[in-house]
Amino acid sequence: MLRPAPVLVTVLGVLALGGSRLAAQSSDPEVRKVRGVVEALARKVQEGDLDALDTLYAEGRGVHIIEGSGVNHGWADYRQHHLEPELAQFKNFAYRYFGVEPVVRGNVSWASFRYELSTDTPSGHVEVEGRGTAVLERRSGQWRVVHLHTSGRRKS
Repeated sequence: MLRPAPVLVTVLGVLALGGSRLAAQSSDPEVRKVRGVVEALARKVQEGDLDALDTLYAEGRGVHIIEGSGVNHGWADYRQHHLEPELAQFKNFAYRYFGVEPVVRGNVSWASFRYELSTDTPSGHVEVEGRGTAVLERRSGQWRVVHLHTSGRRKS
């Protein structure tokens, strides 16, 4: 009779525990709230609803929004010097975050995600796919983005 190797039994046990932790994490209401905030970021950008975005980002220059190698220090800086001028040039704009995988540890959370962007600009049509990471902090009972990093490439 064949007996499973101890290493295989250990690996299967770890995978089973990891699966149960993922299931528990996904049913956690705080995880659902974080996922909702992250998904709302792209939705509100697509809608051009900057006032709604004001409620999703934390205040202050300690907040960093990084796109590729560019960085803005604080939501106000990003809003005024990057996002508003960029959105003004976009037509037929579609933007979404998906595959959002939040992890919550007390008052801090991080989430990796994928994204797609499609738009017409004065210089032509652009389609981008990429990855991102958002870091959120629970402040006064609300999840706020304190760090966002996206990096993408043109679709081929």
